[in-house]
Amino acid sequence: MTGLIEIAVVLFVVARLTRLIVADEITRRPREAIVRGLPEGSAFAYLLFCRWCLSVWIAAPAAAGWWHLSAVSRWSGYWWVDVPTVALALSYATGLLVRAEPEE
Repeated sequence: MTGLIEIAVVLFVVARLTRLIVADEITRRPREAIVRGLPEGSAFAYLLFCRWCLSVWIAAPAAAGWWHLSAVSRWSGYWWVDVPTVALALSYATGLLVRAEPEE
């Protein structure tokens, strides 16, 4: 049960950080300033507005932190299997949570 709670918490942290960077009003001005300084059509600019894309990059260190800090047993025991698997699952679940949010 503890493992499920940990993963749920990590999922909501990834989802919240993704939303904070991509969509929240509090980060709008820094986000727009970064985009203004980038070339037209920049992949990085696209990343700052794509929750599905950015969630991958937020989920990767979150999954690594979970793997390193958690005492819950891992299914494979190898970080190079567990961390990418959990990161991709967290990213996908974040994308699904985005669909549940109302349009702004």
